[in-house]
Amino acid sequence: MLIQEKLDQAVNVLNETSMDCWLTYARETIELCDPAMHFVAGRDVVWEAIFLVHRSGEKIAILGQGDHGDFEASGLYDRVLTYVQSIAEPLRDVLQELDPQNIGINYSLDSVSADGLTYGMYQRLLKHLEGTPYAERLVSAEPVFSRVRGRKTPEEIRRIEAAALETLEMFDQFAQTIGPGWTLKQISDYMHNLMAERGVGHSWTYEGDPGITTGGEMEAGHATPDDTEVQPGHALRLDFGIKKDGYSSDLQRTWYVLEPGEEDAPEEVREAFRVVRQGIDKAAATLKPGVKGWEVDAVAREVLQEHGYPEYQHALGHQVGIWAHDGGSVLGPRWERYGARPYDALEKSQVYTLEFGIQTSRGYVSQEDMVVVTENGCRFLAAPQERVWLLRF
Repeated sequence: MLIQEKLDQAVNVLNETSMDCWLTYARETIELCDPAMHFVAGRDVVWEAIFLVHRSGEKIAILGQGDHGDFEASGLYDRVLTYVQSIAEPLRDVLQELDPQNIGINYSLDSVSADGLTYGMYQRLLKHLEGTPYAERLVSAEPVFSRVRGRKTPEEIRRIEAAALETLEMFDQFAQTIGPGWTLKQISDYMHNLMAERGVGHSWTYEGDPGITTGGEMEAGHATPDDTEVQPGHALRLDFGIKKDGYSSDLQRTWYVLEPGEEDAPEEVREAFRVVRQGIDKAAATLKPGVKGWEVDAVAREVLQEHGYPEYQHALGHQVGIWAHDGGSVLGPRWERYGARPYDALEKSQVYTLEFGIQTSRGYVSQEDMVVVTENGCRFLAAPQERVWLLRF
């Protein structure tokens, strides 16, 4: 069971980081769910609930009477404690018994996935701990949770790879179907219909998945596809991902729509594609455990500079997992917007995208691949695009 694997992983990470325990505090998760709940619970709660993992290996859940049944049956927790009137007393009792010197809670300045504790819940937690020494021992659990979420188990990698390979199949199906007069909205509707037929979900917002650009007037972004028509002479880009068995993909591919008499894309498009491919390949060759995220990003930026192109205005890569944007460290520049995330050392079994593009007079030419970090480098999870794909209407 994946949640059991992740909880066991959390014990190891607690010991690595010298944190005594990791505490997830949640309520009414159908309305507002802490991202950590995917890994410590796997189901919703209604009343206030606490999931505590201790570095000794013990796992304790404190739940409202009525929420506890499924957790007792799951066997995920060594102890499942219940309350009726207030969670404060069992919480205090457990902490007094364990006496942790530091308690990781889910807040973070930099990583959205590690920032699940709301300010109101934080205030409630302080109130529950009032008069105890434990209110002064609360620290950010980001060093623990980012590692637990980022280090994919073999089963998680299998699911992500399966999603990536199915995404490639859907790209092929799309390319065999598109014809004259198609608009960006029609492409979006077509891909959504394919998702429904295959029983897969979206890996970011439904309206923006896929993200599509066509022609030289459009720049890459996250705008909802509109009635712009794909025409001969356009470079057409799809940024697309699916969610399959709870895990996501995120890939970009580029086509060129041939004009009458053309047999290949113009040199401007082909050269842009070659430079992007070179940048991604060089970044992949740099990527291995221990390397900082910003160092990988710098390799791709250097390729652009060498060829006289402007640098892309985002990180080279982000982690992928249950969502396309899975939080944690990034392969990004040392800009304030990314905080400390580009300074993290890469770890085995993390999954990243490698993505950037070049704006041309025919359209945005980009690629986005997915790699898993291995012991000595990385492995592509889906075959990279080796040349601009051609469409003829």
